[in-house]
Amino acid sequence: MKTRTSLLIFSLASAGLVSVNTFAQDNPDQENAATEAFTEESKQPAKDSEPLVPEAFISEPVYSDIELGIGYVADDAYFFGRYNGLQTEGAYLVGDIDVREFNENGRFWNVRGTNLGLESRYLRLEGGKQGSHKFFLEWDELPNYRNNTGQTPFDGVGTDNLTLPSGYTGTGDLDTYLHGFEVQTKRERIKAGASFIAKQRWLFDIDFSHEHKQGVDVIGGAIYNGTTNVVRFTSTSLLPEPIDQDTDLVNATLSYAGEEGQVDLTYHASFFNNTYASLSWQDPFNPATGQGSMALAPDNEFHQLSLTAGYSLPYRSRLTGVASMGRMTQNQNFQPYSVGGTVPTNESLDGEVWVLNGQLKLSSRPITKLRLNADLIYDERDNQTPVETYSYTVLDSTVPGGAVTNNPYSYKKTRFNLDGNYRFNAIVSLRGGYKYNAMERSNFNAGREDTDENTLFAKLKLKPHSTIDLELYGEAGSRDGSDIIFDVNNYQNTLMRKYNLADRDRTKLGALINYMATEKLYLGARADYSEDDYTDTEIGLTEASQPTVTVDFSYTPVDNLTTYGYYTWENIQSSQNGEDETTLGGGGGTAIPTTGPWQADYDDTFDTVGVGAKWTDLGKWDIGADLLYSKAVGHIEMTHEDPSITEDQFPDNLTEMYSIKLWTDYNYSKRLVYKFGYWYEEYLADNWAIDGLDPYDPAVVANTLLLGNETMDYEVRVFTVSASYKFQ
Repeated sequence: MKTRTSLLIFSLASAGLVSVNTFAQDNPDQENAATEAFTEESKQPAKDSEPLVPEAFISEPVYSDIELGIGYVADDAYFFGRYNGLQTEGAYLVGDIDVREFNENGRFWNVRGTNLGLESRYLRLEGGKQGSHKFFLEWDELPNYRNNTGQTPFDGVGTDNLTLPSGYTGTGDLDTYLHGFEVQTKRERIKAGASFIAKQRWLFDIDFSHEHKQGVDVIGGAIYNGTTNVVRFTSTSLLPEPIDQDTDLVNATLSYAGEEGQVDLTYHASFFNNTYASLSWQDPFNPATGQGSMALAPDNEFHQLSLTAGYSLPYRSRLTGVASMGRMTQNQNFQPYSVGGTVPTNESLDGEVWVLNGQLKLSSRPITKLRLNADLIYDERDNQTPVETYSYTVLDSTVPGGAVTNNPYSYKKTRFNLDGNYRFNAIVSLRGGYKYNAMERSNFNAGREDTDENTLFAKLKLKPHSTIDLELYGEAGSRDGSDIIFDVNNYQNTLMRKYNLADRDRTKLGALINYMATEKLYLGARADYSEDDYTDTEIGLTEASQPTVTVDFSYTPVDNLTTYGYYTWENIQSSQNGEDETTLGGGGGTAIPTTGPWQADYDDTFDTVGVGAKWTDLGKWDIGADLLYSKAVGHIEMTHEDPSITEDQFPDNLTEMYSIKLWTDYNYSKRLVYKFGYWYEEYLADNWAIDGLDPYDPAVVANTLLLGNETMDYEVRVFTVSASYKFQ
């Protein structure tokens, strides 16, 4: 008992050596869904599927694995540390912890933590009683270090009021007042929850989470300083955007599991709050009088109730269904039309959107060799936001923009999938089916009210030998719909087609082979090809193709040595047509010169190769290595219909990454392991759209203030030394 108590104290003390953190490490680019509640369809939250007691507890009544050590980053590498917190040179704590205990009376607890010495740390405390209840408390963090080479003349970075420094008179002396700032954010999340088995077959889950996101992002702002040509007399700036946002989530599920059927009733809610309602800034091109302001992401709420059910039917069939209804609201007060100007008559949008989702799936196996599936999915977005008239002014000027009305967007989507799989014998099986996807839109300008897509697909599986698996598959689909709608007030070319709404023929082909050459050598290869043909598009995306080839192997020459390798080649090609028009000048000013039709051909190629090995039981040593090389090249070729017009071509975009990870473990005893690691990574990038551009260069683009930032090349080395000790 004394040993267990000491172990618990040591475990918690180890976790407390640093402030605790890791969030969504598998998908670090994912933004907070609550901030986009009005622009994206809400999804039903994933349900925590962990059992009340991990299976490991049953076989290991007491288990503890604690790793402590020191790591050292040998170089400053801002972008390298984007999601892991290793952006600056220096030492850091290596700390992982996994402590578990399960008692004979069914009670259990565990402490699990990873990356405790970094800003991507994660810690979870959990306990309960088997078959009765479980509680947990969780903390994690995620940094996002994007760029630290940007420069701006504005004071007040990180606040909602950007001002120009005293003495600043215009872009003529811009360099004197430029200073650097970091584009970075950090998320911190705490989550708590519980599960209860109220009685046999019933389970109740509930959890709450609070997330805080803080830092500086980048946003574009514009101010109009004229009375005629909007394009010519508008100044634009890339601005440091303050981030100080909170998101609260609630999930509660009541589940019943019977012998023939199961039912889940779930409530989900999200609450988003933004500390900063707006961002204001002085005009760097007209500092004496120019002032701009814009609204930032508004506070909003979302509530959803969903019902999931499944029931087993005769003839080896099962019917499952999901039905959910949600309501999104956004009632934040409007900002004035301009700095110091009037406020809209209606104080807020009074936004209200209802979402309805339903899915019904029938799976059946009427005979041994045949499996059938039918799936019907329905999604509806009913935007009940009131339609109001707004008499706005143009970009913080005194020029009236006229009267406009908001346009609430609603849609209905219906998808139907039908497929079957028939196994002829042990060698051959065939799967095929049909997919239908239809969408109806209302209050949708410059687009298409209705689209529908029909797709046929098939897959042939062959096993000519016990060591060989072959697959051949293909898919063909076509999309069309109602007539194209144009908004005459948006200066849109009537030949323009939006790629996600345009008529399209899509073809996909693929083949796969897996070959076990020997018991120790495994080989695999896969090739895929997809092609999109936009059959009725003259202006816009006209065609796209994407071939991909992957080969891989794994080889185990001896029992204690495992090796692997893979290579992937991917090529994305597309063509886009465009046309310059004099009407784009607008506003009664000088028209933009016409150059006529043009075409842009895009060609992006990706090569990735990786090899690795793990060699164990070398006396007391284990060693391993992982090597990765990746290269991406983006090429754009511009051509004009008029051969007399020549354009300078864009330079190629290039990205390369080299990564080498070496590690070795010395097994001092069954419980104590000393670990040594080395990580080298080099990242090179050339991006013509960013590199070499000064914060202001009128020869490139007039009246536009940029950041002057560069792509984030780096070369970094990381060393780690740690010890892992297992208590049992």
